[in-house]
Amino acid sequence: MYAAVGRLADRDRRGKTQSFTSSLRLARKAKELTPPGGTVLDIGTGWFHHDAFLLHLAGDYRVHLFDIEDKARIEYIRNYLENLLRNSELVAAELEIDKGGARSKLERLLALGTREEIYETCGFLPCITDEVAEPFLPEETIDFMVSNCVLNHIPPALLGTELRTLRRMLKPDGRMYHLLGHDDHWTFHDRSVNRFNYYRYSDRYYRRLFETKLEYQNRMVKQEWLRLFDRLDLEVEDYFALIDDTSRREITQLPKIDERFAGYPLEELAIIHSYVLLGKRQPASSR
Repeated sequence: MYAAVGRLADRDRRGKTQSFTSSLRLARKAKELTPPGGTVLDIGTGWFHHDAFLLHLAGDYRVHLFDIEDKARIEYIRNYLENLLRNSELVAAELEIDKGGARSKLERLLALGTREEIYETCGFLPCITDEVAEPFLPEETIDFMVSNCVLNHIPPALLGTELRTLRRMLKPDGRMYHLLGHDDHWTFHDRSVNRFNYYRYSDRYYRRLFETKLEYQNRMVKQEWLRLFDRLDLEVEDYFALIDDTSRREITQLPKIDERFAGYPLEELAIIHSYVLLGKRQPASSR
């Protein structure tokens, strides 16, 4: 019922926000590190393939659209393509591509009538499965993997398993690039609440009051992510954290910080989101 109501409520607006700007850094890195004609896995491709369409504008790639359920709808996709078209000057500048070429690609896609036609034109391959304990694509075939605020919505008990599977599908010289959201997503629904409100609560308390499928977050912080990546033999090659004076101020304004988080530097807790580039750590004998 929630999903059906959401589709009706968001039909005319999903895909129209400026949220694509968070994907520009992801698309630039994919363009930098993926060979022409290479294969990309868009992890958690969502309602309108947020990152995949930017990759289509940036270069010539085959993109697997992976998610655990098929959320995309043609109306959401058209909203997003029209949004990119309206902002084509910004997109072209950020991706260092020709503005006219980008507009031409977007106009061509908007002239198509079905998702299937759009996917075929873009070289998109839908990959919908919740069976992530084993590779769902051939091993060592993916040049680049990208996700935008996806991994922080996966329960820790499943996250290691899924990342291990993704690692197996990545080529030996392939890369993953993830945007990790660190702010409390419940505050998206009430902007008057401190952006890091969820650091106040213990796991037990948070699980009872806030942890639902509607807005699940694992609340992992920087050092917890780094330990997880290290345990899975994923080497951090680049890390960028978005922090500003407002986020620093909000952390200091919290009335308390739960003991799970209290031992971490406030500067780390003030991270709004981070971008992490990962490669496969090779055995010492093969280096």
